[in-house]
Amino acid sequence: MKLKLLAVVAVVGALAWAVPPAMADTGGGGAGALQAGVQQAATDQQAGAAAISKQDATNANVPVNIAGGNVSAGPSSANQLASSEAEAKASNDADTSQKQNQDQTVGGGSCSAGCGGAGAAQIGAQLSDTKQNAGALAVSDQNAVNANVPVNVAGGNTTSGPSSANQLANSEAEAKASNDADTTQKQTQTQNVDGSSCHVGCGGAGAAQIGVQAAGTKQDAAAAAISKQNAVNANVPVNVAGGNITSGPSSANQLANSEAEAKSSNEADTTQKQDQTQNVGGSSSCYFGCGGAGAAQIGVQKASTEQWAGAAAISKQNAVNANVPVNVAGGNITSGPSSANQLANSEAEAKASNEADTTQKQDQTQNVGGSSSCLAGCGGAGGFQLGIQKADTQQWAGAFALSDQNAVNANAPANVAGGKITSGPSSANQWANSEAEAKATNDADTTQKQKQDQTVGGKSSCYFGCGGPGGAQIGIQKAETKQGAFAAGLSLQNAVNSNTPHSVAGGNIHAGPSSANQWANSEAEGKAFNDADTSQFAWQSQKVG
Repeated sequence: MKLKLLAVVAVVGALAWAVPPAMADTGGGGAGALQAGVQQAATDQQAGAAAISKQDATNANVPVNIAGGNVSAGPSSANQLASSEAEAKASNDADTSQKQNQDQTVGGGSCSAGCGGAGAAQIGAQLSDTKQNAGALAVSDQNAVNANVPVNVAGGNTTSGPSSANQLANSEAEAKASNDADTTQKQTQTQNVDGSSCHVGCGGAGAAQIGVQAAGTKQDAAAAAISKQNAVNANVPVNVAGGNITSGPSSANQLANSEAEAKSSNEADTTQKQDQTQNVGGSSSCYFGCGGAGAAQIGVQKASTEQWAGAAAISKQNAVNANVPVNVAGGNITSGPSSANQLANSEAEAKASNEADTTQKQDQTQNVGGSSSCLAGCGGAGGFQLGIQKADTQQWAGAFALSDQNAVNANAPANVAGGKITSGPSSANQWANSEAEAKATNDADTTQKQKQDQTVGGKSSCYFGCGGPGGAQIGIQKAETKQGAFAAGLSLQNAVNSNTPHSVAGGNIHAGPSSANQWANSEAEGKAFNDADTSQFAWQSQKVG
């Protein structure tokens, strides 16, 4: 970037040193003019965000009753609501707008004889450099333990109320990293050289237009979200009695949720517009010994965009739910329903996306010696147009999602009695869901439009000794797009559901229904997508002599 600026400054200095001073209207030398405009916009942004939530939640209800007589216990429960959340966001937003207008009129006088030709130069340079880095990290580490362990020991009868352990554990981590860069460059150059009415011995005009536009954008975005959850829920009522045991319902309910979401995105919009209009010697009415006009137009547009986006989401869940009521009695045992219900959900989602829109528009209009009415000994006009457009886009997107779930649900009531055992229904229900989704997307739209219109010596009415006009048009368009997308979705699920009622009695056993129901779902989805649209349009019109 610095080298380009030094080159522009050197050209400007050389032209300023070479231009001669203006002279009188009659028999005067030609005027010299120089316009140089330089615009430079450099933007460098860095954003970093880190959010860490570490939670260790332990809840325990352990009532202990020891009596030589009877024990009558009310309800016993342990309820825990544990939530751990971490959110990190890093974003950069850069808007760069450059507008350059150059209007130049040289040699519009009314010199009659022996006039020297005018010389003019226009140089416009626009340089825009944008660099952005955004990184976000969110970590939620949760260890939630919930236990309800009532213990009753009696020499007589034991009557216990309902026993339950309910746990709602939630661990979430979300990380977002985004970059947004909008670059707009507009350059308009208008040049009128030697619109004089010199009649005899007029020198030819010379003109040059140089327009340079360069836009460089680099973006990096990275996001990582990690949710690590260890949720343990246990309901273990223990009753030991020399007489009869009458126990209420026993249940363990667990809702464990672990989510990790990471998003990384880049968006770059680059717009370049360049208009060049040049009129050289267009209205001269020289009749004898006129020198020919010379003109040159050079327009360069270069847009370079580099984007990188990476996202990783990891959800690791270890959910253990257990309901283990234990009754030991010398007499009869009458137990209520026993159940263990577990809903375990582990989700990981990662998205990485790049979007680059590059638009280049270049219009060149050149009129050289178009309306001259020289009659004899006229020098020929010369015209030159060069238009270059180059768009280079490089994109890489990677997304990785991992859902690792270990869900264990167990219902194991145990009854040991010297008399009869009457037990209620026993069931173990488990809903285990593991999902991993990864998306990597690249979208690049490149549009190049180039229009060149050239008229050289089109209306000359020279009769004797006329030099022929020369015209050249060169239009170059180059669009190069490179894209790479990678997505991986991995779902690892280990779901264990067990219902194991166990009854041992000296008398009769009456057991209710026993069931184990499991819903296990494991999904992994990976999507990698590239979309590149390139449109080039070139139109050239040339009229020579």
